[in-house]
Amino acid sequence: MIPGLSPNSDVRYSTLETGMQIEYSSAKKVLNQDDFLKLLITQFSTQDPLNPVTDTAFISQMAEFASLENAKETQSEISLIRQQSANQEAISMIGKEVELLSGDDGVIFGKVSKVLIDSDGPKLVVEGYPYALDKVVAVKNSLSISEESLKKEGSN
Repeated sequence: MIPGLSPNSDVRYSTLETGMQIEYSSAKKVLNQDDFLKLLITQFSTQDPLNPVTDTAFISQMAEFASLENAKETQSEISLIRQQSANQEAISMIGKEVELLSGDDGVIFGKVSKVLIDSDGPKLVVEGYPYALDKVVAVKNSLSISEESLKKEGSN
């Protein structure tokens, strides 16, 4: 380590003896696939030739790595399904009367005119303003004029 250099700073320098470039970078909190492969290569290149790593240890490490990759893939798929589900839920509210929590106004009532699909999640447009789906308190089916008149005629 270079005296006076923080291990958290990103610095590159070349040694005078070999001319090889050395890089210091800030610490990572999560290891990725490249880090695992670097560790594996280092393990194989520095192992004791008279007592090498057994094939079962290598297979175990590969199985753990494959399991980790599958877990990451599953997590991203679940995230995508959640987003699609929220989009579908928002789209199903188009034309319905909703009750929304609003920061300053308290509660707002209105009809959902359209849905905006955003990277932060779907937004319901009520009275011309977009609201996040999690602000919905209640949903009511709004009847068309012909449906209302049929209900009134049927009750007479």
